[in-house]
Amino acid sequence: MIVCSCHAISDRALREAAAAGLSHHEVVAVTGAGTDCGCCSETVAEIVAESHGPCRADPCLGCPRRGGA
Repeated sequence: MIVCSCHAISDRALREAAAAGLSHHEVVAVTGAGTDCGCCSETVAEIVAESHGPCRADPCLGCPRRGGA
C-alpha cells in the first residue's frame, strides 16, 4: 500500500529499509517519505518502529542493526 502519496513510497519499501538496519531518520532521508506534506509522518514512524521490533526507532551506536557503526 502507498504510505507517502507525495513520493509514492509503499509500506513495503519502508519496511525493507528499516529491516536493512536504517533508523527512522535514515529511512526518511533515503526514501523521502514524510518530507513533503508530512501527512504520512506518523505512519512512517510506526512502520519503522514495528519493523525494528523491540529496538528503538534510532538504534544505538554499535548496534548490529546499524552495521556496527
